[in-house]
Amino acid sequence: MHKALTTLFVALFATTLMAQTHVTARTSSSNNDGVTYFLPRTHLQIVITAERTTHHAGELAPYAQQYLRVNDAPQQDYDDWKIISMSIIPFGVADSLHAYTIRFNQRSSAPFVKLSADGTLLAINGTAGELPTLATPSVTVTQTAPHDRAGYKTQEMLAASNVEKMAELAAEEIYDIRENRGLLSKGQADFMPSDGEQLKLMLATLDQQEQGLLRLFMGYETKEQHILTVDYDPDPSHGARDIAFRFSRFFGLVDKDDLSGEPYYMNLQFNTPPASQTPQTSETLRYIAPGNVTLSLTSKAGTHLSGTIPMAQFGRVENLGGDLFNNQFRTHVTLSPINGGILKIEVAK
Repeated sequence: MHKALTTLFVALFATTLMAQTHVTARTSSSNNDGVTYFLPRTHLQIVITAERTTHHAGELAPYAQQYLRVNDAPQQDYDDWKIISMSIIPFGVADSLHAYTIRFNQRSSAPFVKLSADGTLLAINGTAGELPTLATPSVTVTQTAPHDRAGYKTQEMLAASNVEKMAELAAEEIYDIRENRGLLSKGQADFMPSDGEQLKLMLATLDQQEQGLLRLFMGYETKEQHILTVDYDPDPSHGARDIAFRFSRFFGLVDKDDLSGEPYYMNLQFNTPPASQTPQTSETLRYIAPGNVTLSLTSKAGTHLSGTIPMAQFGRVENLGGDLFNNQFRTHVTLSPINGGILKIEVAK
């Protein structure tokens, strides 16, 4: 979305005559005698860190209640999603509604215009500010499937004539393990270990065998950590409350119109900016005076994020006098790639 900066080097011929750099609104008739640039529109990247737990049903799950008196063994695979954390990264995109062309006169002394890859104006005669680093969606496995899912089946279980018989034998093996562990713990086993370390080892082995057999009935879990991203375009016309995204416990991030997901709302507080007091002429450079927007991201669980962010579309287009770019002045202007506001301006004679 944000690539390396594209720097346009416009070599002009300086003379001793006074001359202006002309800026006009971009139209379909614009030709190649200038550089077209866009003012930005502020977007918000909502970064969601979520955990996906996949419950895998055991092959003997239908017999869990019958032989183990367990009523909640999963009977089929399913996912369980939950949000761990969220953050917001503001960034700018070229606003096609605010496109202008700098028409260079050969007598002008403004030689360098720096644009982003999508044509957003970043600087004139100066160094552009850094573009924000956006998050990249990713998946990290945090808990893998056990490697011994069938390793604790006895020879009798493997030779069982049907699945129900296998379940009966597996349940009997589980009960035998529990009985042996109880006898060891009480010191009543026929073959007691010689020391405490051997006792711990034998008990741990029995626990491992029981868990392996229980997985045949209860299944197992795998876990993944997902980095999910939402490109949210704040729009004054959407009012003070808008659905930013929906998140489902069973499906994760879903479409905004998918009612299986719980809505997460973007709440915006802003003031309509006053009109610009600077007359627009062909000799002025357009930039944004951004508006401060107080926002919060909420759901039925409460408020998850809040803060104040300057945004281009909640501000107004302003003008920088064209006489700053004549042959008597060398003006250095750095603009915000996020909201189009002036970050730095230096004028040298």
